[in-house]
Amino acid sequence: MRIKQWIALGMALGCSSAVFASSTDVIVTGVIKPAACTPSLGGGGRFDFGNISVNQLQQGRETSFTSPVQQLAVNCDAPVRFALRGVDGRAGTAIGDAGSPLAFGLGTNDRNQRIGAYFLQAPANSFVADGNSSVRRLRTVDGGASWGVDGNVLITTLYNGTEGHFHGFAVGAQVPTAIKQLTADLFVNMRIAALNDLTVTDDTLIDGASTIEVSYL
Repeated sequence: MRIKQWIALGMALGCSSAVFASSTDVIVTGVIKPAACTPSLGGGGRFDFGNISVNQLQQGRETSFTSPVQQLAVNCDAPVRFALRGVDGRAGTAIGDAGSPLAFGLGTNDRNQRIGAYFLQAPANSFVADGNSSVRRLRTVDGGASWGVDGNVLITTLYNGTEGHFHGFAVGAQVPTAIKQLTADLFVNMRIAALNDLTVTDDTLIDGASTIEVSYL
């Protein structure tokens, strides 16, 4: 009798303990990210013009120099719509129109004179998107609200970071399409200021720096 009573009491306590149950929370988190794209340049992005003699420069006008090409590649994890532009690391030092959306600066000399400007350019026929060379080159000046065809049939000149200005690319459409890999031949068109505007008494360092930026649409 006594053993049965103890068993019954134990069972009652076991059942009643469920009323005082404690708990812990379960939180499920994470971030779903779009496909990431990585831009790269075949030559590491360094365009070195070496030593330029002052005798190579024009007195009354700018002198132009063109670099060899490097292959620009944008590789994405999966097809994605994107746009490109350059961001000038020497903003405000380009010769010519200070408000130009295309010219990048080359820095200044020790007299605070602007050394020159350069342009990031690619031949129109060098663009290939996922193996397709029929790439429509597009551009926008309003942050992608509207797109138009790049009017230069021979060359694309990347924008220099001016707000809302981008280049996009499409295959078989009038607006940017999803692309997994884009390649093009990029070169630098550099212009050194006229000697009338640039004093060269010592070595003058050409100091251009910029970043090619991928923006997702």
